[in-house]
Amino acid sequence: MRLRIRHQTRFNYERPAYDSHNEVRLCPWDSADQRRINFELTTFPRAAILPYTDFFGNRCHSISVTDRHHVLTITAESTVEINAAHRPSAPNERPPGPEVPFSRFLSDDAARANQFCEFMSSSRYVPFSERLRKFFWNGVRPRGNDDVADYVMRVVAFVHDQFHYEPASTHVYSSVNDILKSGAGVCQDFAHLTIGLLRLAGVPARYVSGYLAPHEQTQLGEQASHAWLEAWLPGAGWTGYDPTHRCRTDERHVGMAIGRDYGDVPPIRGCYRSDGRKSMMRVSLDIERRDEADDTAVVGRCHSQQ
Repeated sequence: MRLRIRHQTRFNYERPAYDSHNEVRLCPWDSADQRRINFELTTFPRAAILPYTDFFGNRCHSISVTDRHHVLTITAESTVEINAAHRPSAPNERPPGPEVPFSRFLSDDAARANQFCEFMSSSRYVPFSERLRKFFWNGVRPRGNDDVADYVMRVVAFVHDQFHYEPASTHVYSSVNDILKSGAGVCQDFAHLTIGLLRLAGVPARYVSGYLAPHEQTQLGEQASHAWLEAWLPGAGWTGYDPTHRCRTDERHVGMAIGRDYGDVPPIRGCYRSDGRKSMMRVSLDIERRDEADDTAVVGRCHSQQ
């Protein structure tokens, strides 16, 4: 299955902007189950674009516009091929690998902490707060005989079942404490909370930003991007889970970047100079899903504004 993706971000400034600098992470990655066929990044007005690789191996681009401009448009277009054979055939399918009880898994905790220290420690959006620790000990603390892979799926399901999906309940800078306090959040919050619980249990977990393709036109959702997590499992390695949808990642998930939390992987982040005080950002996303069997395209569109 191939997905054609067009992600456009438009900035409108109250007064002309200049010395605008942005870093973007909008390029889908290459892996065994996801192949990037092409990627093109364009801007208006024309900008200096410099590709680079960040600390976590994500493909990034630096965009700079020196001259004054009232509008800045950044458009990322890509084609991705998903290999369904490498994705689970059922939402809760157990990943390949041996059953490993926590008592044995934690015996290698020191070596694992050294190898995956960034993904086992607290971070800006996933602080090991007293609120999070209490939620962990009272709700999802693992037992010694729990299989690690089964436990991870149990935590994913627990977070999904305990919290409501409400777009207005949190904001882009919310941490795990906000979803625990409000009882609701969005995909970013669900991912952060699940990551925090797994890290407290000793399971390496990392944040993933990307897209969720629609099954049909009406199912794209309200957000221009999606977030989930990957947990490191013995015998299976990094394995994707989507707590917002209570499942493992499947053929709908298109990954772009990984990090400790959202702070490492925002799709667009930048700064500019201007005599004005206000700006407006509008994001639009078009995803065309093409099934090779019948060569039928399904198009989903998503728009957000702030």
